[in-house]
Amino acid sequence: MHRITSRRRLALVSGVALAALGWSNLAAAQDTPSPATDSVTPADGQSASQQGRTGAPAPVQSDAAAAGPVTIGAEDVPAADIVVTGSRIRGAAPVGSSVIAIDRRAIEASGAVTTDRLIKEIPQVFDLGTSENSRGQSGGNSNITFGNAINIRGIGPYATLTILDGHRVVNNSRSVDPSIIPSLGLERVEVVADGASAVYGSDAIAGVVNLIPRRTLNGVETIARMGAARNFHESQFGIAAGKTGDWGQVMVAYEHVFRSNLSGDNRDFFTSDQRRYGGRDFRVSQCNPGTLTVGGRNYAIPQGGVTPASAGQLVAGTANLCEGFTGQDLFPETRYDSANATFTVHLTDWLDAFGDGYYSKRQFKRFGGYTGATVSVPGTNAFFTRPPGTTGAETVQIRLDDLPNNLSFGSTESWQTAGGLRAKFGGWEVQGQVIYGRNDDVSNTPNGINTPALNAALASSNPATAFDPYGLGRTSAAVLAAINDQVFNAPTRNRFTGVEATVNGTLFDLPGGGVKLAAGYERQELEVALGIQRGAPTSPLTFRDYDRQVDSGYAELYVPIFGSANALPGLRRLELTAAVRYDKYSDVGSTTNPKFGANWSPLRGLVIRGSYGTSFRAPLFSQIYGNSSNIFVQPYADPALGGAIVQGAALSGGNTALRPEEATTWSAGLDWDPLPGGRISLTYFDVNYTGQVDSYLGDLAILSREAQFAGTGVILRGAAAAARVQELLAQGITIARGVLPANPTLFIDGRTQNLGRSKTSGIDAVASYTFDTNGAGRFTLNANATYLTRYRSAITPAGDLIDRRNTVFNPLKFKGRGSLYWAYDGANTRLTVNHVGGYDNNTLPNNGVQKVASYTTVDLGVTFDVGDPASRSLFAGGFSVSFDALNLFDRKPPFLDFAPTINGSGGYDATAANPVGREIAVTLRKRF
Repeated sequence: MHRITSRRRLALVSGVALAALGWSNLAAAQDTPSPATDSVTPADGQSASQQGRTGAPAPVQSDAAAAGPVTIGAEDVPAADIVVTGSRIRGAAPVGSSVIAIDRRAIEASGAVTTDRLIKEIPQVFDLGTSENSRGQSGGNSNITFGNAINIRGIGPYATLTILDGHRVVNNSRSVDPSIIPSLGLERVEVVADGASAVYGSDAIAGVVNLIPRRTLNGVETIARMGAARNFHESQFGIAAGKTGDWGQVMVAYEHVFRSNLSGDNRDFFTSDQRRYGGRDFRVSQCNPGTLTVGGRNYAIPQGGVTPASAGQLVAGTANLCEGFTGQDLFPETRYDSANATFTVHLTDWLDAFGDGYYSKRQFKRFGGYTGATVSVPGTNAFFTRPPGTTGAETVQIRLDDLPNNLSFGSTESWQTAGGLRAKFGGWEVQGQVIYGRNDDVSNTPNGINTPALNAALASSNPATAFDPYGLGRTSAAVLAAINDQVFNAPTRNRFTGVEATVNGTLFDLPGGGVKLAAGYERQELEVALGIQRGAPTSPLTFRDYDRQVDSGYAELYVPIFGSANALPGLRRLELTAAVRYDKYSDVGSTTNPKFGANWSPLRGLVIRGSYGTSFRAPLFSQIYGNSSNIFVQPYADPALGGAIVQGAALSGGNTALRPEEATTWSAGLDWDPLPGGRISLTYFDVNYTGQVDSYLGDLAILSREAQFAGTGVILRGAAAAARVQELLAQGITIARGVLPANPTLFIDGRTQNLGRSKTSGIDAVASYTFDTNGAGRFTLNANATYLTRYRSAITPAGDLIDRRNTVFNPLKFKGRGSLYWAYDGANTRLTVNHVGGYDNNTLPNNGVQKVASYTTVDLGVTFDVGDPASRSLFAGGFSVSFDALNLFDRKPPFLDFAPTINGSGGYDATAANPVGREIAVTLRKRF
């Protein structure tokens, strides 16, 4: 597969710049509807911006709507040409489900610089698993490029489907990072937190996120943002240009984002010594200088090192203790370059051409901390030192500070184009499009430990070729380079080809309205190449190629039993939908999934709704085949030893016997407009999820749940662990990371398996209210919260379902976000409160539980409009400046009594709290 060339990238960026410089006759930059496009009018009389996945420009949101997520409910009947996420039916909001939408104004008001962070502001989205700052949960071990994906309700890292303008997006063989689309090129984001495989196919178990690109921009818009916190900074620069007219529309946007790394050394809550916070002491004895052990007794090597002449300074029964993760980043340095484009051309009064595309490259660099090891030192070592009067084998626990900080770097490069034709024949519309995209993931670890070279240097009697473990730094540069010369590269190349054909229209009319049908066929062709390079820099880079073909057919029927023409008391509206989809996979079989929905409006302003369906997720290539089978030597917190760190050997790899995951989902709720400008939506949801694919390579807290793995062979101890490791070594399985203990006592089978099942239920509550005052401007209150009433899961099919709700690294009981917006005389002020409820840390020894405090942060921002917003002049108007204070009161993450790990968390919970602290940002925006 070919990478996109630098020339192609240059042409794309240059096109954006030329559009901005050359279109001097454009109107003031604004998102305006096409004159032929119908407006969307909810029951409260306010306009709600909807972006049609049909390629037509969308109506602009009215000024009455304030920035912030809005809910599209059953009363929000879209225009005839609009398709809302969650349904294929034109001109009908999803029946039985609600849609949480982040519109253009909410995007601009957010403090997020990337699309994934924008979406994660929604309380229904949990930062578990596939995240740049937390990889210790399910799915995290495969996130080798430190990307981000959406995890609705925390149900699973791959159980949420992310699509672009209603169609699928090429992924990295695992998931889609929403930040492939620049925030400046987004019209809105629609989130359906409900099962939707009957509509969209695989992955839509917890819900669907639809990234809707801009098609209504008429002018040029630029943005520059700088933000800084203690030891952290980020920046965002972008430009978008668009033009609309009777002929159609075109838009192109480009954005560059830089986010610095955040080192754990710069946050005192990321610490091994947690006694100051009332926690445990997780300091390790792999230090510099280290701890020498002979005959089972420890001797702390003094500062400045030890030699045979100073061996008398060694004191029996002492040990050096230090931080175990010095130099480790909490999240990596990241650079984003992304661009996207859309077009619609009205070829005739009945035929349109449309399309969209994007290019994105995200580069990362992360320091993983210095390597710790326990090494055996033979008497032949040139620097050998023994405590006086001792005999027997000698080991030294040491942190290898003479070697470079462990570094990972790489990139994710992705691009895709989609285009098609849409024809209208009376009340019917026929549409076809072709999608083609590629994605390349590259992850490089250039300085792994060469265990044979280390052992040879430990045994060497020549000072020039020997390794010095005694704290005097006498190892030569050449020896250090030889010890630190192992590379691990794991590129993944993906190619996606999709063909879609749909028909959409009205079958016949009932007294309640038109009975509508949407039906279609989809063809997906996926190709993936899983690469591996491990060992010396001269080791060959090899690829394993796999492919999959998916043929799918679907149909969705909308039946309005009662409507405005035949409404009765108590039956103002009654709508039913039924959808079914059949998917046939070339490698994992076929599946059929239905979904049913109903809306009942007994009176104006109130709709009661419900849905039921089944969903599925096909296993990933990486889960079936794995990148490689290797052994990783990793530190595990062992509750059986009071939380002490032990070195365990974990096996990586895939499983060709994997089968699709399955789920049954249902929901019930209501949308109520109690007064003009107000909306309340309540939804109860239930998800029964079986056959969940999981792996345990990155789960460094797995020993806290050891009893639940009984009988599976996932955790082995003692002689069984040692025998299993020796068996794997005899098969040619190599050690990928770390130094294997001479007698390993812990083994973890980290390969993917269909073992898990879970049941999740809860309540979503979304409310908004906008009102005008005489002389004080306009106020808008928004609130969005999710409350889990149940999250019970089992690690094995036969295992007991255990309540894991509100426990560390699992979905939390309550998350909420509330905001107040005040618009007055050219100034827009916003106050946002984010809250995560407290929960239990159940990883303490002897079944102890720590009550982790709740986490509440406050964001404050104000935007000033300068000059005439409608001015076409380059300098006279259309200019705004914003000042934001994110985490205004510099709230630290709540203390978590948990040992730091290489995958985040430790002293704090990376899945529930932000380690950045207070960030001050300034944003300049210009429209012309």
